[in-house]
Amino acid sequence: MRKGILFVISGPSGAGKGTVLKEVFKTVTDLEYSVSATTRAPRNQEKEGVNYFFKTREEFDKMVKNGDMLEYIEKFGNKYGTIKSYIESALERGRDIILEIETLGAEQVRKAGLNPVYIFLTPSSVTELIRRLKSRNTETVDWQQRRVEIGRDELQCAYNYDYLVINDDLQKAVTALIAIIRAERQKVAVNIDKIQQIIDK
Repeated sequence: MRKGILFVISGPSGAGKGTVLKEVFKTVTDLEYSVSATTRAPRNQEKEGVNYFFKTREEFDKMVKNGDMLEYIEKFGNKYGTIKSYIESALERGRDIILEIETLGAEQVRKAGLNPVYIFLTPSSVTELIRRLKSRNTETVDWQQRRVEIGRDELQCAYNYDYLVINDDLQKAVTALIAIIRAERQKVAVNIDKIQQIIDK
């Protein structure tokens, strides 16, 4: 059985990562979405192991100290991260998994030796990014401006990724991401066992 492929997807807030991935999961089979750990309290109907792995701050900090976190970040007063064993277990079972994280988290993943496929999703311009952030009407003007500044910094990180997906047209972005996933699944390095099976027949 082949090992699974880890797809790391990043992009600025407002890029539409969640919307694109929702459509991708409707088409692509045998694909998992990585569940993050967090120190924040559950909301509404959120379930343990489905929406998040809910940890106390002490539990989270202990996992970081022990090297059990693949990546982590603190924002809005809470900590968020990816449990290393969770990802490794999925990959060992041959499951391809999507890890949607910020660029800072992606830099931490690079040190883990998991050889992920890095995909950067973004609108085609900062102007469009600003328009999307303003259209939300859920944040203050100051915070919207802060988001834009963060977005500009994140865009500089795109040079470090394997693929770039422009999300100005939802269906085109979805099609592009699906094509990347399917192409990576066909690589010889991923299919060594299958090649041997063909030879042995």
